[in-house]
Amino acid sequence: MAIVICTPSEAEAVAVSTVHLRAMDENLLTHTQFPSQEGLGFFHAWLENNTLEHLRDEDKGVLVAKDEETGDVVSFVKWLVHRPGQDEAVEEEWPEVARKEYLDPYAALTERVRTGVVGEEAAYYHPTYICTDPRWAGRGAASLLMRKVQELAARDNLPIVLEATMNAVTFYQKMGFEIRDGLSMMLPLRGSSEPTEVYEERCMVWVPVKGAV
Repeated sequence: MAIVICTPSEAEAVAVSTVHLRAMDENLLTHTQFPSQEGLGFFHAWLENNTLEHLRDEDKGVLVAKDEETGDVVSFVKWLVHRPGQDEAVEEEWPEVARKEYLDPYAALTERVRTGVVGEEAAYYHPTYICTDPRWAGRGAASLLMRKVQELAARDNLPIVLEATMNAVTFYQKMGFEIRDGLSMMLPLRGSSEPTEVYEERCMVWVPVKGAV
């Protein structure tokens, strides 16, 4: 089946959210931060609004991979462009169905690790989410999407910095990323409130080759 890469319409923000939750269904962090069906319902709506923000903000972006035959969204990537002097992000106000005690520390931890890797004054592309519907896993959609982001970053002569889940590290290495640092948190198992499990990610960097674009 052929895959088409394009910018989604605002109406497809719902489909992007659905793909996200399908792709992250086994992710411990997701279920720690949003531990109930009500919480996941809130997160789905939050992701929809987040997609709309990425469509409307010039320093953000989103692309989708679609099944050319059906038009279904099967994968997506979202990113931010960090620039020196940028206004600080507004702190989220999370409802009770979300675990603020795991959301805010994770955001602070990832920012601290990225800053340690590239410095406070660096400009860079930061892919925040790249997810593929499990039914489409292994068909190259994520690779096509990441290459598009690499093309944009190379055009601007900026590196790409991201946090990779452990099962995605090999994928990013094949795309030319290198591990520069790591992060870890203690999280509870699904259905538990006791943080007994070590959750890890890797901070990875891709640097464009001069003259490639």
